[in-house]
Amino acid sequence: MKTQEQEAPHAAVDPMEDLCLALFSTEEGAKKKTARQTAGAMTQRPWPQLPSRLRSAIRSDISRLLDSGKARAQIIEAGYSAGIVNQALRDLGRSVA
Repeated sequence: MKTQEQEAPHAAVDPMEDLCLALFSTEEGAKKKTARQTAGAMTQRPWPQLPSRLRSAIRSDISRLLDSGKARAQIIEAGYSAGIVNQALRDLGRSVA
């Protein structure tokens, strides 16, 4: 006889995937702000060394913020570090000024 645990194995929790999903989300909220702050705190790793999916999520979120009329300073206030914003803007081909 199988136990319930054997029938439904627990899915591994991937914090990086949760972070990416929060950044890809179009909903603003506490979870998104926390994700931005977490991503912004990753400045100890050079941009190219961040996981590809995370860089995509950051670019997507910053692009969405820019499209909604936010300035660079407002994006930094939203939780990203200046270094992360600058790299994402370069990748997007946008002004870093």
